[in-house]
Amino acid sequence: MERKRSAVSSLYTESGGSAAVSPHCRIMNRKRILLSLAGIAALVLLVWQFHHSPEWRQFSWTAVWHATQGAQAWWIAGSILLIYASYLIRTWRWQLLMSPHGRFWPVWKGTVIGFTGTALLGRPAELVRPYYIARKHGSKLPPQLAVWLLERTFDMAGVVLLVGLFLAFDPGLKALTHDSTYQHAFQKAGMVVSVFVIVVLGLLYWFHSKSEPILAWLQRRNAAHPAKFRRKLISFAGTLATGTAGLTRARTLLGAVGYTLLLWFEISLAFWMAVVAYPNMLPGFSVADAVLLMGLTAVGSVVQLPAVGGGFQVLTLFGLVKLFGADPAAATSAALILWLIAIYAITPLGAVMSAHEGISWRGLEEEATEAEQAEADVQTTASSVPARPLGPGLERGE
Repeated sequence: MERKRSAVSSLYTESGGSAAVSPHCRIMNRKRILLSLAGIAALVLLVWQFHHSPEWRQFSWTAVWHATQGAQAWWIAGSILLIYASYLIRTWRWQLLMSPHGRFWPVWKGTVIGFTGTALLGRPAELVRPYYIARKHGSKLPPQLAVWLLERTFDMAGVVLLVGLFLAFDPGLKALTHDSTYQHAFQKAGMVVSVFVIVVLGLLYWFHSKSEPILAWLQRRNAAHPAKFRRKLISFAGTLATGTAGLTRARTLLGAVGYTLLLWFEISLAFWMAVVAYPNMLPGFSVADAVLLMGLTAVGSVVQLPAVGGGFQVLTLFGLVKLFGADPAAATSAALILWLIAIYAITPLGAVMSAHEGISWRGLEEEATEAEQAEADVQTTASSVPARPLGPGLERGE
């Protein structure tokens, strides 16, 4: 164990020890508190408006408990297995987007540990995954941050494309609600987001082809600006320049698109299995319906608080009750079960992995944030040529 810790000592702290909190991490904590308060305020407003609708006048938590007891366990177990498989797909996609391609086990461990950290600590812990993968491959952090950014872009595009395809070609979705304005709103939102995603991908491709002169121009242009602003801008541009290399390779691009569509369709299947586990809630619930519900929860997951959730449950409830006409008590139970499956099913495995490697969660999160800050400082003083990944790892044993 001591040998393992010494090999990656900057990732870990000794049991019972405490890491000093840097000023940058204290600023990060203040930002987290402000964002959490804003998220809580928005969610309270949504819940207040939602629960004052006619469907909720007969709501009771006793009915929620009875609905939970009636859920069929084998459907829930199947949903959990599909969610676990989705992390495999995320691992393969991350490997593909790395340049050169990454090794499976470090990326798999980083994916599991990273999503466990996000579930337990919230959005600020998302840096854990790229930081862990970078250290295990002996590379710098910006290339992995670029992969993370590309992954987010592909996820947004994949959800929009999948939902849009089912809305366009599945006749059952056109009659899922008594109020046709929902369909019109979904179609307009899908068109707007689709155009946005296409524009973003086009700009990323253009930026990669012109990255060196653009970075040089930014360094000259921003010389008069404050150092903090210049550092963040140049760091962000350098990260983009490093990570968009995969967009120029047709095989990588098509593979990433394929993995993304498979990932979100599989997650939709997990949602379908969790909903049909409640046999009397929505008897005619289809896979196409699950795709639309998945799209709603993907939007709601943007506003998430650690150990509390929020947007995920609220928009899941909205979809089940308002769109599909489910009973509020059963829908509340299903929304909570879906939240636990989608967000927390991975945490037992992640806890085992982190315990095996002696990881301090807070220490790892703070080191990831400080590493990002240090890389930004290096980017500010570096030449205009974007950083390139160092390649497969200095440690071959993982």
